[in-house]
Amino acid sequence: AFFLFGLAMFVYLLNQFGTGQVGWNFERAGWSILGAMLVWFIIYLANTASWKLVLGTEGESVGFFHLLMVNISGFSIDTITPVIALGGEPYKVKVLSGVMGTREAFSAVVLFRMIHTVGHMLILLTGILGGLVFLTLPAALNWTLVAGGVIMGVVLGVVISGFREGVFRRIENFAGRFRLLRRVSTLLQKHEHDLHEMDRIVTDAYRRRPGKFYSAVFLEYFCRICMGIEVYFVLHGIGSDISLISALFIYVLYSVVINLIFFIPLNFGVREGSLYLGLQSLALVPALGLYLGVII
Repeated sequence: AFFLFGLAMFVYLLNQFGTGQVGWNFERAGWSILGAMLVWFIIYLANTASWKLVLGTEGESVGFFHLLMVNISGFSIDTITPVIALGGEPYKVKVLSGVMGTREAFSAVVLFRMIHTVGHMLILLTGILGGLVFLTLPAALNWTLVAGGVIMGVVLGVVISGFREGVFRRIENFAGRFRLLRRVSTLLQKHEHDLHEMDRIVTDAYRRRPGKFYSAVFLEYFCRICMGIEVYFVLHGIGSDISLISALFIYVLYSVVINLIFFIPLNFGVREGSLYLGLQSLALVPALGLYLGVII
């Protein structure tokens, strides 16, 4: 149902702006489409390098190419399942458990998702700050960005506390405070040894290998900058005059919207609509949002 709703939104936008306009932009794009594909190749390589860095000794049994294939296919499943971009995580655990063991695979997937989230929140905060400082935006959008920045800051703080104190232990303590969750707490206590060992894998990256931890975060941050560069590259390919800061802002606004409306598979319609709003807020041609959504 969500897919059909998103598809209806996409068809509506396509009907509003016309397939001919989108096709004409494709003709003008030329090599910029190939450039956008190459950007994503770099992004997945950097993603995988980030993951490999934080795994430490637990990741020695997994080759880089194998991890790359798991990473790409996992993100593909994230895209087509309406589960807050987490649909690919059980798949990753299942595939890696045959190489690393189930406990280590679960910890490795949680650890990578946390690193991924830190990089995402940092680039969103950067984009929000850049939009507020360097761009002239409507007052309502400015206040929306401020509110979004506060939320991103809170999420970032929660994730960092997980790196410092452990994720599974915190969940166990949280469940023990509420009567409704006592069964969950009891179940977690039965596996306390395994949970603490999984926490060790998560916290070791932050406590004992800080150099690799920050390098991994930087790689994730770099991946998000590449996504902004992709927007810049695609729009320049059809002759649109846009600054790199503006392109990064469009990516940030698009990212915030699709994460809020996470339940539409393939982000059909939502992607194009958010890009339409981003272009409109910068006094650019809003109709390019449809073309840009199709490309990215």
